[in-house]
Amino acid sequence: MKKVLLVLTAAALFAACNDSKKEETKPAETPAATTAETPKPDVKMPYVSAYSNAFELGNPAYAAMIEQGSWKDWETGSLDNMKSWLADTIMAFNSDNSMTMGSDSMMARWKKGRATYSKVIDTIHAALAIYSTDKKENWVMIWAKEINTNLKGKTDTVELMETWRINKDGKADMLLQYDRATRKK
Repeated sequence: MKKVLLVLTAAALFAACNDSKKEETKPAETPAATTAETPKPDVKMPYVSAYSNAFELGNPAYAAMIEQGSWKDWETGSLDNMKSWLADTIMAFNSDNSMTMGSDSMMARWKKGRATYSKVIDTIHAALAIYSTDKKENWVMIWAKEINTNLKGKTDTVELMETWRINKDGKADMLLQYDRATRKK
């Protein structure tokens, strides 16, 4: 699973870098760029990815769905809204090395976890929707920071990276979650 995440992260960063270079070119300087897509270089990767090397930018509506559902609703405590975008068969590999299967189990886990906080502040560093052209799968990658205040008033900060797979029905059916605590000891 870590290899899948690494591949997805690398592909997303590669796609994001290519996209930002396109935006830097002014249309007035290269009028052909506005009418035809610039050909992508044929790059030989040093490794054959176990999942895929064939990614392109995906549907940004999926990134908005995950930001609203997984992040904004969590932050505001609106957990009942979250089930609407989860597939019944969701499988989550959580940052605490546990696995959750099924939307009901996921909702129970989220409600139990959120109830331990009096306040949550989320900051999204980046959200990227990507599409695997060979696997025909949509993914959303989120990099974020979360500041949690527990019921006793203690604050804790964590950096998170989530990778969500979106199924053909437009619902999240897999979550790969990783975190790094930024606590001072």
